[in-house]
Amino acid sequence: MSDPIKNIFHYDHSADKVVLQSQQDVAPLLELNRKELRGDSPYGGVEHNGMRKVASIPLIVIEMWKRDLGVDVFNKDHMPKVKKLLNDPDWAWLRTHESKL
Repeated sequence: MSDPIKNIFHYDHSADKVVLQSQQDVAPLLELNRKELRGDSPYGGVEHNGMRKVASIPLIVIEMWKRDLGVDVFNKDHMPKVKKLLNDPDWAWLRTHESKL
């Protein structure tokens, strides 16, 4: 759905170190999230086997959460932290459903 992460290496002459910059075009995924939140997608709000899609998180955000916040979305022990982040209004653009997690 979304583009893969692109890593760009830069050399900082003043600090004499290599800097890694990560980029990802998340616009298509975020537009899909908005469509699903509005119900303009077959997946938005639809339950399947007792489950409902509530968010789509770009890979670049998953990487940032792990690096900056220590939250690993792939670690089941971190799910309370993931839910807290997804319930936070600052991260509402990741949501595909308005329910509270």
